[in-house]
Amino acid sequence: MDDSVDDETVAGMVEACRPEWAVEAVERSAHGTDLVCFVTCRTPGGSREAVLKATTADFVAPAIARSEPRLFSLVGRETSIPVPDVYGAVDAHDGYPAPFYLVERRPGENVEGRVDELPAAARERVVRESGRNLAALHELGELPRVGRVGVRNGELAVLDGQHGPCDGFREWVRAHVEGSLEALADGTYFPELADDPDRFADLVPRLREVCAARVDDMPAPDPPRYCHWDYRYGNLLVDPETGRTEAVLDWANLLSAPPAYNLAAVEAHLLDPCGDDTDARVDGLRSVFREGYADAREAWTFDESVERRVETYLLACRVDAMAAMPLWYEDAGPDARDERAAVHRAFLDDYL
Repeated sequence: MDDSVDDETVAGMVEACRPEWAVEAVERSAHGTDLVCFVTCRTPGGSREAVLKATTADFVAPAIARSEPRLFSLVGRETSIPVPDVYGAVDAHDGYPAPFYLVERRPGENVEGRVDELPAAARERVVRESGRNLAALHELGELPRVGRVGVRNGELAVLDGQHGPCDGFREWVRAHVEGSLEALADGTYFPELADDPDRFADLVPRLREVCAARVDDMPAPDPPRYCHWDYRYGNLLVDPETGRTEAVLDWANLLSAPPAYNLAAVEAHLLDPCGDDTDARVDGLRSVFREGYADAREAWTFDESVERRVETYLLACRVDAMAAMPLWYEDAGPDARDERAAVHRAFLDDYL
């Protein structure tokens, strides 16, 4: 949570998005690394609840952050995925941290950290609707190349990633995995936040061998499409009783990548065991997720080629999660970190 921006600045940012609106109350979100504020505004049509988000951390480049309100508009216009309406956006500003935007405040709750409290039917609904939402996103069409989704000349575009331009997704995966393994060997992506920087260093030699072989043996990927690789409970607003997804959030930093990679990334987020989950329970949720996706994409099948690619991508996602663990668990206690590390190791024990 970023609390370095005062209420007067928040009011000015809202006015920059909607000059006819006046802020009456400000509440800061406890989630996320950038500035996110819930604002009550006086408008010509009456009182309105909205959300102001500004890029104030260094994790997302401005050219990529500018894509989020544009993606909200595209997805809201062209698909059935529930996203907030955009009230206004500012790409750059001399006096305020930018880019920033103002959107509708949607109903629902963030249930990250308490997923095991959801009724079984509600959790299944979240997972099934996740499959359908991804299918709708992928049906927006093919993109010209692999990379990060951002804004160029005011329009959505595929940009180079942190590894530079890639000729294909196999090369992107190889570079990404190598970067993650280098981080694990050198204290993770965030060594300054790590309580045990060498927590996974012993696994690196074996992982290098297996990851290289897996990427070499991976079937040719499908053409790239919009992929919301950070589709997780923390980026959803859901009805905790029914599991209905009220909003899919955090559309900055999307990838242009093959759909199978997106499926693997979301399975890694949504299906990681929690609470009293058994292997059978996780397998059942995976079937629900994949059925939801396949039902919404008539031409799609989870054939042997897709299965092999998903399996490789799941390993890549796991290595990335291990390298990012100090940030994701920055506010967690030692027991929670140890428990998460044990889950990662258990996955690798089975995989390797």
